[in-house]
Amino acid sequence: MNTRLANFLSMALHPLLMPTLLFLTLLFLAPAPLGAEPLETLMKLAVVGFVFIYTFALPAYFVYLLKRWGMISSLKLENLKDRRLPYFVTALIYNALGYFLYSKNSMLFPCGFVLWSIAAVILCVGIISLWWQISAHAAGVGGMIGALAGILVQFGEHSLFFPLLFLIILAGYVISARLALNAHTPAQVGAGFLLGLGLSLASIYVLF
Repeated sequence: MNTRLANFLSMALHPLLMPTLLFLTLLFLAPAPLGAEPLETLMKLAVVGFVFIYTFALPAYFVYLLKRWGMISSLKLENLKDRRLPYFVTALIYNALGYFLYSKNSMLFPCGFVLWSIAAVILCVGIISLWWQISAHAAGVGGMIGALAGILVQFGEHSLFFPLLFLIILAGYVISARLALNAHTPAQVGAGFLLGLGLSLASIYVLF
């Protein structure tokens, strides 16, 4: 894989975009497990937009501020030392958003649970990053695969089969991209993928 394609895939399937893609998929293809069947299309789009702002735009802006203040050396968080604070703050933001959705409306309880499961993955990545550069990209795509697979099996949402299959193929490309860029070792991407997959599957079976 050439460097240009590897960089494109790393940006297009950034870990912070996984929650938005997950909610977009679930709300429009399998809304029942999230209790979102009664929601109109405009309301579903509003939820997706809300998730995008708080799970991507806000954490990304925080990372930008850290770079501007000289607290990290790169926006890509390539150094182990740069990754710690952004991950812990992002996990805090995700937890806060999950609580907001959980407390706002009983219909949004499952949305809060999903965000808490994602926050758990990010928190684990942050803790492991205190000493080892586990792959956040692999954890993100693994977490999304685990969530879709768990919901498909537990709720019989067969409409998720082809999106899940497509995501599994994309996961292979993302992992290959991280290896091509020498951002991680095979062990780091493998551990990240298994962490995301395992925690998401466990969360679906426990919380739902």
